[in-house]
Amino acid sequence: MSVIHVGGRAFAGGLYWLERGGSGATARTARRLGRPWCVHHGERTGFAADNPIETLAAQTPGDLDPEGLPALALALLAAIEGAFWMALIESDADPSGGRRYALVKARGGAVLADGDEVFEDRAAAVAAFERARPLGWSLFASPGLQDELGGAGTDPRAGEVAVLDPAALDEAATRAGVSIALVRAASRRCWLRTAAAVLGTAALAAVAVLWFERGALIAWLAGTETVEFAPAVRPAPEVAVAVDGAALIAACREALIAHPPFLPAWRIERIECAARFADPELAGLVPEMAGSPALLVRWRLEDGHAEAVQRRVAERHLAGWHAAAVAGARAWAATPLGPVLRVIDTRAGDAPAPAFVDLRGAVDRVFGTSGGRVGYARGAGGGWTVRIDEYGPLGRLASLAGGIAGLEITALSRGEGTRAGAGPWRLQGRPAAPERVAASRLAALGVAQQTNPAAAGSTQPEQEVDDGTQTHE
Repeated sequence: MSVIHVGGRAFAGGLYWLERGGSGATARTARRLGRPWCVHHGERTGFAADNPIETLAAQTPGDLDPEGLPALALALLAAIEGAFWMALIESDADPSGGRRYALVKARGGAVLADGDEVFEDRAAAVAAFERARPLGWSLFASPGLQDELGGAGTDPRAGEVAVLDPAALDEAATRAGVSIALVRAASRRCWLRTAAAVLGTAALAAVAVLWFERGALIAWLAGTETVEFAPAVRPAPEVAVAVDGAALIAACREALIAHPPFLPAWRIERIECAARFADPELAGLVPEMAGSPALLVRWRLEDGHAEAVQRRVAERHLAGWHAAAVAGARAWAATPLGPVLRVIDTRAGDAPAPAFVDLRGAVDRVFGTSGGRVGYARGAGGGWTVRIDEYGPLGRLASLAGGIAGLEITALSRGEGTRAGAGPWRLQGRPAAPERVAASRLAALGVAQQTNPAAAGSTQPEQEVDDGTQTHE
């Protein structure tokens, strides 16, 4: 945690935000993180460490106690309207003339887990702001940062940086009062004393009830009534599944047909279809897609085109996608894919994954002889991965991938400069690694829980001829 003074008022910055738990869970998390101070807000809790003696030389050691200090991120939440915003706040100058910079990111009324940072260096803070800027936030900044961030804008939702008056933070913190102030997380000793007191009171109450109701108890013990016990809760059933590479490629093809990625004046930077969506920058913006198959496309505006005009053109074009954003000269859009998993039926004798040497031979025969480039590497966990760069329409690639037993294609992508007839597709694969998934999760993904793996896979798309003008057909 760091203390940052804004408009003459001290705030706490650099908190670590997690999902909110009970008092016991909060105390355990505080001890585990080494952050004994916390503040609750909605479904989130921000944890803070003891404040080091940094730029507070003018204060006495007693003043370093963070209790009662308002959280800067929560003051910003109270002062800023909007569901998806980012703010860069400059502190007042300390006695040595130095300043601090707080970068706060919020979505849906909650601070992101890593969205509360404090920087000592101005250039580092501005660089962090600019790196995250293309993601489509509403943007806010202190008055002293106008020049470096592109000046004062009037519409923060359009990628312009709106100036945030420090007085608004002071007013928001005053209105919120103790609801945004740090408190010490309950210590283990305090929690145990509280639990012992509650249990002791409950025990005394139970003894009193038994004494006054002893007649009814004796009658119950002597009676013939049968006591019914609730059945034990059974664990949720699980099913073994693997990624069907042919189904993933076919689903990617169908999604690109339904959502053509070509935009006038915009260059496609990357097209990616993944069996499990986990983009580090966008996963927090579309949490409902996390772990599900998805198509993600990124664009960059070509030189010589007016951003103000082309932004509106792109926004209209991307309106039919599940999620999309246009910020300056960058844009992205994502949409879910159809089912890409197949059920592994162990009772039907599904063969285990082949030896890597055999699998490599099959991949080389299928893709190597067709002009593709194939490379192998050891993964972080010691397992093998395969990378295949192959030209051609996706229908043909789905047929090739579907013919290799024991190969999982987990993602495919096409990189910068994608135009008609340019660049190969890159397939990322590995030896089959079945996983056990809850049956309810499979139902949510639209996977039929049948015992025939062939039926659970994809139907082979029709053969197509690449005439050099297609990028995803």
